[in-house]
Amino acid sequence: MIRAKYNFVLAMLTVPLFTASCKDRDYEQMLMERQRVEDSLSNTIEGKTSSIPKDHFETIVFEGCEYLVYKEEPDSNSAFGFMAHKGNCSNPIHVSNPE
Repeated sequence: MIRAKYNFVLAMLTVPLFTASCKDRDYEQMLMERQRVEDSLSNTIEGKTSSIPKDHFETIVFEGCEYLVYKEEPDSNSAFGFMAHKGNCSNPIHVSNPE
């Protein structure tokens, strides 16, 4: 009888440990997925322009070309501002080969 009570108490104490470790693993996977999404967003043109402060010029590289970006509004989705291709872009497709 004592052995049965001991086994029951031991089982009751170990069940929360297993469920807590599963939740931690799920939480870690959720955090990794969130970080992956944030990293992929920061590599898009919207992600790059959203980090530019209001009233500042920044040079960003998109698909191998350099662009000047100026934001007049802090909203990253705002159309107020401009983005222009740099005249001295370092992408080799712009090098002219006079032959």
